[in-house]
Amino acid sequence: MPESITVTFSLHAAAKDIYNAWLDSDEHTAMTGEKATASREVGGEFSAWNGYITGKNLLLIPGKKIVQSWRSSEFPDDAPDSVLSIQLIENQGITEVDLEHKDIPPGQGLQYRAGWIDYYANPMQKYFAVRGRSSSVKKPARKALPARKSGGVKKTKKQAASAKKSGAKKSKGIARPKKTAAAKKKVAATKPTRRKSARRR
Repeated sequence: MPESITVTFSLHAAAKDIYNAWLDSDEHTAMTGEKATASREVGGEFSAWNGYITGKNLLLIPGKKIVQSWRSSEFPDDAPDSVLSIQLIENQGITEVDLEHKDIPPGQGLQYRAGWIDYYANPMQKYFAVRGRSSSVKKPARKALPARKSGGVKKTKKQAASAKKSGAKKSKGIARPKKTAAAKKKVAATKPTRRKSARRR
């Protein structure tokens, strides 16, 4: 008689992300580590693990459920396709994957149960864990380039020669203007003087 198995595991990912990854060729390949082709259409064909698994999409409920016909290269030629049903139940960012695999050829159920754990559950947990960490890490702010040793825009040879000729010197802080002779006389004229007493003692 045909055999049936169930496998349940949890992933730190949204149900829609798992659904989309399962039905995407590149992501299915990345999360299992082996070549896969996928389809997002009912009736669309798929393959996984370099052609070891083949089948068609029978029912698709976005973000919730995937039902596929499924067979491996180890199925007897006269054996009908098995049916794989994947239910996704999300709760606070963690999704429970309930996998039910029915109509497996007699004597093969045990090996596929181990296969779903070793070749899907474990790699998918690693894949979504890494993916979750990379999406949550913020990119560091871009650091400002260090200032040049020259301390600003370089002077041309002509400007440097002109500055040298005029005797220009580097000043520290704000320089106080020098008092001219006229300014000194002006200050002296404004100083108050003592009045001479009219009466001599």
